[in-house]
Amino acid sequence: MFVQSDLFATQSDSDDAPSEEVVAILRQRLHETLSLVKSASAMPWGDARAIIREDNRFRYAKDALPREEGDRLWREFEAEMDRLYAKLPSEG
Repeated sequence: MFVQSDLFATQSDSDDAPSEEVVAILRQRLHETLSLVKSASAMPWGDARAIIREDNRFRYAKDALPREEGDRLWREFEAEMDRLYAKLPSEG
């Protein structure tokens, strides 16, 4: 007999939590990306799609870390990206 799960039930985070190995890999990637943007004098990615892809990658990967750590890294990344965006030539 097939029983459909409740579409509106609250999902348990523990079932979807990544392994410690995955968290370690994501943490390393986030720190590498953060180091890249902190050391960059200009946007390190060449086109708008690459910039958006890296921004999204960082935004979603930080959620695998403990909340306080992920939020801190995101704030640092966002500040550096704002700095780099300000250096882009304006279209107009």
